[in-house]
Amino acid sequence: MSMPQERRAAVALLIGVVAPLLFMGMHPTGGDITRGGARLVMINHLVHGVALAAQPVVFLGLLGLWRSLRSDVATAALVFYGFGIVAILSAATLSGFVAPDVVADRVLLGYTGQLNQGFAKVSVAAIGASLILWGVALWATRGFARLPAAAGVIIGAVLALGVLTGWLNLTASGIVIVTLLQGIWIILVAAHLLREGSNGRNV
Repeated sequence: MSMPQERRAAVALLIGVVAPLLFMGMHPTGGDITRGGARLVMINHLVHGVALAAQPVVFLGLLGLWRSLRSDVATAALVFYGFGIVAILSAATLSGFVAPDVVADRVLLGYTGQLNQGFAKVSVAAIGASLILWGVALWATRGFARLPAAAGVIIGAVLALGVLTGWLNLTASGIVIVTLLQGIWIILVAAHLLREGSNGRNV
């Protein structure tokens, strides 16, 4: 028996959120990168490589969520999330694979850091807006979906407003906070999709 599409989407979301969380605690700081070392460079590559690989997996899961909702708001939410992914791919590439190679040049390293922060801010703001839109789209669905709907609006607002007001600094610790908050919402969405799949609903 083939796995229902909702369950496949839920599995993709869980893989996409759990994998980065397992390595997030190893995320090096800017000072760590400056001190260098082959082992640290390898860890930096690993952390950011996993984060990069997780993005299309999460998007596949959200595509499954979109297929279950099929509304204009859900479409806007998916587009904003995709926009955010493009920005975070740039930020993670700069931090994980460019910064270690230019560590000897302080000017270039600083410029790389500024680019990283710019892309990270765009990403978090776009994903925050996406979560708000997902929340609105999910609210139209009754039952358990109201929980990820409310969480999406709240967490999305915290992320978007936190970045726009400067309250949320996207340092290594700030990225951990963003990942954890986003992870909570994704887990709730995965639980919703699993419930839909167990009810035998066809997407």
